[in-house]
Amino acid sequence: MPKTKKQNILDAALSLFVRHGIQATSTASIAQLANVATGTLFHHFASKQILIITLYSEVKTELGLAMQLQQEHEDIQHQIRHFWQQALQWAQQNPDKLQFMQQVAHDPTFGFSQHQELMAASMAFLIEQFKQAQQQHRLAPLPLELVLNFCHSHFLATANLFAERPDLAGQPEYQEGAFQILWQALSPIGDSKSLP
Repeated sequence: MPKTKKQNILDAALSLFVRHGIQATSTASIAQLANVATGTLFHHFASKQILIITLYSEVKTELGLAMQLQQEHEDIQHQIRHFWQQALQWAQQNPDKLQFMQQVAHDPTFGFSQHQELMAASMAFLIEQFKQAQQQHRLAPLPLELVLNFCHSHFLATANLFAERPDLAGQPEYQEGAFQILWQALSPIGDSKSLP
């Protein structure tokens, strides 16, 4: 099935953002790479910021779908570990999208509230999992915004490390260690049940 002009624009934007940076990429260069008129780009996206948000939303949704692959686990720790491992696997398979996520995370024009809205839209399943884990006292009763921000930052840092050092990504102690940092940081103080 051939790609739509809108998808061609998003693909071109991703390629140029990764190559040159978000701020250094013009809408004209995106249109040129997508082989569409600049007016066509603005027909689909009223502004460059809307294009960025749309692309970021698409990437986050794709990541969310990848995290939900396979069957559910009854134990919450195992379920969250599964989400974590699937997310890191997706990042290794999609280095350009990971780099774009890193760029957006450090883009001053992309506010915290936008991150939160997109997280709620693309990863509602994960938010529900964290709420359930807090209700079962498996995770500390921390503000959800704080939990999500920490998880997002830890994911980007770990995925970036594994992207730069693929030799580490294949080592179980690094995979499990990264998860344990996440789990221990969010566990109630004195929770020995969360240790392997």
